[in-house]
Amino acid sequence: MRLALLAVLWLVLTNGDPSGWGYGLVVVPLVWILVVRIFPPGDHRVQPLYLPRFAAWFLVQSLAAGWDVSRRLLAPRLDVAPGEREVSFTLPEGSPRWLAANMLSLMPGTLSVEVHGETLLLHCLDTAQDVDREVVETEQQVARLFGITLPAREGQ
Repeated sequence: MRLALLAVLWLVLTNGDPSGWGYGLVVVPLVWILVVRIFPPGDHRVQPLYLPRFAAWFLVQSLAAGWDVSRRLLAPRLDVAPGEREVSFTLPEGSPRWLAANMLSLMPGTLSVEVHGETLLLHCLDTAQDVDREVVETEQQVARLFGITLPAREGQ
């Protein structure tokens, strides 16, 4: 399935030009091997019906991240208090956890540094921001995308 999706992506990137398949016959299988090594097939599958809602949420979050960084950079005084925070994951290992870590790198003021088991180390532009809320929201969105029911967090 992944190989077929990569072939379709190649077709889109080359605007359907048949001359692009000379490279595509080499590039697509190599990218497929890389994708399978980085994201091995697991027990969790994306729920296609939730994909549009997830994409809309991601778009809104991306715009918010861009606005937040722009606002901070254009302010007369740079409003940052950088640092690192450790947060815990409730998502299962594999694709859901890796997707959440990568999504958090695209959220306002956060960058995933390292995942160790159920702990994620985040670099934050502002350590005073509510990173835990962002992690919980991101995990909930990713869980819905994969059709996963998350266990209750402490304090909920």
